[in-house]
Amino acid sequence: MKKKQKAYEEKIVSGVDGPIAIVKEEKKGFRISHLITTIVFLAFIFGFSIAGIISKDRKFSEMENRTLQQFPEFSFSSLKNGSFTSDIESYMSDQIFMKDELVSLKTDCDRLLKKNYQNGVYFGKDNYYLQDYKENKNQIDTNITSINNFADTIKNNASVTFLLAPNAISVMNDKLPKVTQTYDQLKSISYVESKLSKNISFYSPYNDLHKAYKNGTQVYYRTDHHWTSEGAKIAFEGLMKNMGESIPNVKYSIEKIDNFYGTLYSKAPSAFAKSDSVNLYTNPDNKITVTYTGSSGDNTDLANTDDIKQNSLFIDKFKTEKDKYKTFLGGNFDLLNIESQGEDDDNVLIIKDSYANSTMPFFADKYKHITVMDMRYYHMQAESVSEYVKSHKIKKVFFVYDMDFINSDNNFFWLD
Repeated sequence: MKKKQKAYEEKIVSGVDGPIAIVKEEKKGFRISHLITTIVFLAFIFGFSIAGIISKDRKFSEMENRTLQQFPEFSFSSLKNGSFTSDIESYMSDQIFMKDELVSLKTDCDRLLKKNYQNGVYFGKDNYYLQDYKENKNQIDTNITSINNFADTIKNNASVTFLLAPNAISVMNDKLPKVTQTYDQLKSISYVESKLSKNISFYSPYNDLHKAYKNGTQVYYRTDHHWTSEGAKIAFEGLMKNMGESIPNVKYSIEKIDNFYGTLYSKAPSAFAKSDSVNLYTNPDNKITVTYTGSSGDNTDLANTDDIKQNSLFIDKFKTEKDKYKTFLGGNFDLLNIESQGEDDDNVLIIKDSYANSTMPFFADKYKHITVMDMRYYHMQAESVSEYVKSHKIKKVFFVYDMDFINSDNNFFWLD
């Protein structure tokens, strides 16, 4: 068989003093590999575009735990003020075809390249995701001023206690990669304590949580920013000891919910992530009634103008959804009430962030009458918080917050 002759062309290689060589190079003609690359590239681009057009728009992202932008209604006024173009950009970003899968693929590629940080999350040892922390002293000062003013206002009506939870990045800092730029959270906690009014009792469970962690207890979730039920129980018991109060002697039944991927996973989804279990602690001897009296929150099924009553601290529907931490109380609300057969008959107000939700089984075994208030949603709907304390004969007020929340939230002014 006669071999196919290769085509060559001559090229003159020039030097400073003129031509120095004549070389032959193979002529580059049509290659099938070029065609295949072009077809794959075009198929990818146009395929995703067509899929994005014909696929049904999503209303909610479980991965991001938020409502997605829908196609905006056009008007000349919205076009003029720029809201239409802004909403279109949000719509295009939210409705990208296979967005969750592409984000996960990007995270996996980064981790294979040994990158240890993405979207505010450090990829730590033993598959732990650790939320970054950068101190914002101005916001801390603003928040503590509001808390102090409130405590001073009600000092003749109720005692005030502040439980300030450290985050996993502090308690479990040995899980962090070797090179980080995170701030020492213990310094922030000490700073908060130094700025609190003398009318506020302070407790941070850092030592108790760190000791339990070193002894093998999982006190924080791997892929979520919250502490586990075990961490919440340790903090509650430490709080009672710090106050000189008794701890209810309860034999809990524990329901285990598997396959939990939390908020930090949503920021950096990855096939390398390891799921958690959520443990629900129930006292079978304690009859509990939860009344959702408010009108706002992050679960519209329970936030209503009419009172909605539940006979449990747990909302079953979230046991099978992605955000399983919402099983505790159903999420966050402006106002709810818990009645139980607890030990203490005093009226108690808990002002809190979501860290407090998993402490409620333990608070409910201690106190019979609990009001739970979230300043992100309670904006003086009926009366100010200090007026609420007086009108409802509140005797004990607990602030239950994590350090990152005190460092970043801007809703504490609603206390004043």
